[in-house]
Amino acid sequence: MLQENKGIWVFSELPSLTLELLGIGRVLADQLETELAAISIGAGDHEYIEHGADKIFTINDASLSLFQVDSYTDAITALVNEYRPEVLLIGATRNGLEFAPRLAERLKTGCVTEASGLELDAEKKFVLMDRVTFGGNIVETQISRAKPQIATVAKGLFSPVARDSSRRGEVVKVEPKIKPPTTKILETRPKRAKGVRLADAATIVAFGRGVRKKDDMAVIEQFAQAVSGVVGCSRPIAEDLGWLPEEQYIGLSGQKVSPKLYFACGISGQIQHLTGIRNSRIIVAINNDPKAPIFEFSDYAVVGDLYQVIPVLTDAIKELSRV
Repeated sequence: MLQENKGIWVFSELPSLTLELLGIGRVLADQLETELAAISIGAGDHEYIEHGADKIFTINDASLSLFQVDSYTDAITALVNEYRPEVLLIGATRNGLEFAPRLAERLKTGCVTEASGLELDAEKKFVLMDRVTFGGNIVETQISRAKPQIATVAKGLFSPVARDSSRRGEVVKVEPKIKPPTTKILETRPKRAKGVRLADAATIVAFGRGVRKKDDMAVIEQFAQAVSGVVGCSRPIAEDLGWLPEEQYIGLSGQKVSPKLYFACGISGQIQHLTGIRNSRIIVAINNDPKAPIFEFSDYAVVGDLYQVIPVLTDAIKELSRV
């Protein structure tokens, strides 16, 4: 007889994302009155316990030193089959999005990719997983009735649990059986970023379809320079028009940002974009449509043509800097 599925597990190759997953994992685990565990590839990270984990499963295998989807799928499949968690949250990185569906297929369960919200149903039997679809116009709620319930979660959606150095937990060293990979890695090279690091910016000036042509980006760039900010954009600007690199696109499937000050210029404010800026401290929206959704999400709203408003703001800020 198979044992009952119990426990909330989280995994990402990025420690910072693992901490965020532990944040929402802790909420779910407390509601289910079950344990929270993190999977660690390598020697293990005791910091996970200080940030809410009750247990760490460490896999120290040389074949996992570089990501190969076959090897990672083998390792975590074996671990899940042995300990049978109820929920498995995986970071929605490039690696995570590649192996999570394979893992779900191997385990004969479902996988909700890039979940934007997680909560238990009324009977606490299943996790309700919100997911933005149709270009950010619809939020659908999905349930995986098979277990473990698997979801991938992007960075920036949840906050880590405050560190508590007095917490104690268990570290379990495991040695799952891993078959030789079907591919061989000959060389790895770091990807060179074409744009700026939005994740580290204190002030961001982002623009959307309200900017009518590429040459008009100069208005945004001058304003960003005046407020000592960096330039970002909505998805259509990067993916459809190609005016900026994808690294500067902000949204659910793009960059998740948390600046102290965020300017949304000519951005309507679809759910897909709002998910990427939800952790901004102050949001200032400039849009000529008084019914734009972005205004319901912003701290300050300026209803007006950005071609008229932004140059005036730029001049005013420059004048103040001279005082």
